[in-house]
Amino acid sequence: MRVPSFSVVIETANLSLADLDGLKQTLASLAAQSLPIGRANEVLLADSGDVPDETLRHSLEAFPWVRLIRLPDGTGYEELKMAGARASTGEVVVFADGDCLYPGGWLEALLSPFSEAAVSIVGGETRIDAPGPYGLAVAIAASFPAHSSATGLYRSDRYHLNNVAFRRSVLEHVPIPSRRPCYRMSGLHAAALLAAGYTILRQPAARAGHAAPNGLSHFVWRFILMGFDGVVVPRLIAAERQSAGAPGRQWQRTVALLRFWATQAAAKLREVVRERPSRVLTLPLAVPILAAAVLLQGVGAVAGLIAPRRLLAAVPGDILSGSTCELQGTTGLR
Repeated sequence: MRVPSFSVVIETANLSLADLDGLKQTLASLAAQSLPIGRANEVLLADSGDVPDETLRHSLEAFPWVRLIRLPDGTGYEELKMAGARASTGEVVVFADGDCLYPGGWLEALLSPFSEAAVSIVGGETRIDAPGPYGLAVAIAASFPAHSSATGLYRSDRYHLNNVAFRRSVLEHVPIPSRRPCYRMSGLHAAALLAAGYTILRQPAARAGHAAPNGLSHFVWRFILMGFDGVVVPRLIAAERQSAGAPGRQWQRTVALLRFWATQAAAKLREVVRERPSRVLTLPLAVPILAAAVLLQGVGAVAGLIAPRRLLAAVPGDILSGSTCELQGTTGLR
């Protein structure tokens, strides 16, 4: 396969809240790719103190092809990604997360479209991958859409930073934003890319499994912030387009969000049950967890509508350790 030179960037921002063994599993999955990871110009692990030194040392000893980049405490998720991109040398920059698993054909599927010069952004499809009733509930409630039925590349208005590749020139022209009053910035970045004339392609063959929230606090705040971003990010995009005050616009955005969530929840339920029919037996146990996740998203959405600054100020520091959300410069927010 002829592809441009590439680099892989992994960050550790989520690992303070996830199972630390997940990092080794992520690296092991990269080591087993059909496109050898040794073809990468470099594989960079960007860390800002979220992972204990002992864990990092063991991971680097087990996978010596990984190069560590140390960044100051408080460096957020998107900033870690961009720092890794700036330190890399490949024409294409592949972003992965330290709490995801990547099947053997993932890297090849993600990079193969770049053999065409016109392709500049390719995102894969990610889903929560966890067993039992908890995993089923979280997979349905999470913000990752259901896997598409597409058999080839298709256009999209979004991507996930745990499973995407960019030509370096794209990131130089439209860098991933940070220090905005939301939890994750990929939605803002996707809107900026589309406004700049870029096409976001999705590759259904590049699928990744994401870890479920680990622990009660992580579960509660992750779904609150998911609902928060659901209303705040579209408002920030509208504000940048100078249309935040348009009559009825917020109502339209809220209805669109609810419709999208309901459609995707139903699609994800059908998908996971079709893949493993025995999961129907765990559905009664998953329903209370799913209801809690939906309620938490509702709390976050309401807070995003009426008191976004108060919510961001209330989020515990360990939750925001992987974020670059900013209370200052809250254009379009109260």
